[in-house]
Amino acid sequence: MKRILIILSIIILALLTFLGIPFYTYYSPAKEYTPYQITKLVDDTLRIAFIGDSWAYMHKKHHCKLSMMIENVINRPVIVKSHGICGLTSKEIYEAFFEDYSYKKFIMSGFDFCIISAGINDTYKKMSVNYYKKSMDCIIQFLLANHIHPIILEIPDYDIEKAYERQTFLRKILRQLSMFINNTPLDCKQLFRESLDELIKEKGYEQEVYVIRYKEWNTNYNKDLRRLYTGDGMHLNENGYVNLEKHINILSTTSQ
Repeated sequence: MKRILIILSIIILALLTFLGIPFYTYYSPAKEYTPYQITKLVDDTLRIAFIGDSWAYMHKKHHCKLSMMIENVINRPVIVKSHGICGLTSKEIYEAFFEDYSYKKFIMSGFDFCIISAGINDTYKKMSVNYYKKSMDCIIQFLLANHIHPIILEIPDYDIEKAYERQTFLRKILRQLSMFINNTPLDCKQLFRESLDELIKEKGYEQEVYVIRYKEWNTNYNKDLRRLYTGDGMHLNENGYVNLEKHINILSTTSQ
């Protein structure tokens, strides 16, 4: 079956090339836009955004709980808001700042910190490491230009093999095509994590960008699978968000 998928992927790639379809645009990383300026409210309230993919989208019902956790530590008002769109890659998240009205309106409300869940779909869709690295750099630069402190969730240890196997035959062909074009293995999570560390070191972001390591809140994925994840092995359940938020809380309040 795997050999058939690879052969079909090569045939599709050759056909697209012959027809002159610019499929490489889909695989190209984000191109940096001139950042627009965000006006912040001047008061004693700490504002924290949680943006990105489905992990940010599903965090909406946890706003009040996380706000209260942080308020109890810093003794000042805290507002936490989430805005995510399921399925977005790192490039698409960045582009949403400029092209998606709801995303732009959300980020324009002004925040002090921004928790970023990005890269899960990059690994899921088998984008290249360079795609993730450059797109994340664009997100970071946009936030820093507006004096918003980025807090990046390191790509979690989700069940990437299960995510591949449960796809339709046609989607598997697309994934095989992506792996062939981008030289990306099936389980590429660690490669992407390392590329984020490379980016932070190369750009000197060590004092400006904070990373929540997946092993800090999910020390043993296989052991914690049922306890922290939903049935698809890719998204957090109620306990998962509670466990994650303990580390968001600690990082957000000690990085000021």
